[in-house]
Amino acid sequence: MVSLIKLVCIDLDGTLLDSKKHISQRNAETIRRVVESGVHVTIFTGRSFGSAAHYLKELDIRIPAVFQNGALIIDPVSMKIFRSIELDANLAKRFVELARAYSVYPVVYESFFFEKDMAIENTYEGAFEQYFQLNSHRIRMVEDLSKELSQKKSVVEIALVGKIESVNRVIEEASAKLKNGYTVVENQKREREAFVEIFGPGVGKERALEFFLEMYAVTLEEVMYIGDNLNDASIMRMVGTSVAMMNAPDEIKMIAKHVTDSNDESGVAKALERLLLRERVGE
Repeated sequence: MVSLIKLVCIDLDGTLLDSKKHISQRNAETIRRVVESGVHVTIFTGRSFGSAAHYLKELDIRIPAVFQNGALIIDPVSMKIFRSIELDANLAKRFVELARAYSVYPVVYESFFFEKDMAIENTYEGAFEQYFQLNSHRIRMVEDLSKELSQKKSVVEIALVGKIESVNRVIEEASAKLKNGYTVVENQKREREAFVEIFGPGVGKERALEFFLEMYAVTLEEVMYIGDNLNDASIMRMVGTSVAMMNAPDEIKMIAKHVTDSNDESGVAKALERLLLRERVGE
């Protein structure tokens, strides 16, 4: 007999949010019904707290949630921080230097809570331009990222954006030269470019899940995860019920146990209705 689902973790971009970055009425209403049925529902996102908090408020999420791929776990109501993992600034500086050597675009994310938390040296051009346009209010232009990092003890993360082979070479050289103390999170690939994030040690949505298993005394089999991209792969392999969006890359759909409709078709709601709500009412 399949265990009842007791915890649902949902990604934001490409999953709960449609292409216009909105939560559909059907998604919001279905999540409300799931919570009323006694299931814990929370958000697991790569977004910063500042760029995601209003969505949690819209959904009335009242339990801890995961931001920046697990580097931050915080209760959005009480603002109690349960986990905060940063990247040593010296390590961050080494990644910036390696990025320059291989013509990879580095982005420094300086703080979990600063409004302008993204530092860059020049304007980005490439497959991820929309991301930088949508987050332009967060960006601070600096003359020299290495110099900025020399004045800090730690930062939240470094993003490496560029040709897939170039980003891979940065990661490979870092692995050969640098000691432990960082986590590589593959976020997205688009038009032969990669967006990879470097966090402090022990970061990842799958690592964040460990906190929730203990807090709510649930097993992996009792967890549902809904996502759409590369940073969702590891956690999807772990949980009892994994759901990929129709708009997810094929490699993610192959990992997931279920595939639902796209983020523009309220795929989250449809998955919850089919896999959870019917199960709980015995339909």
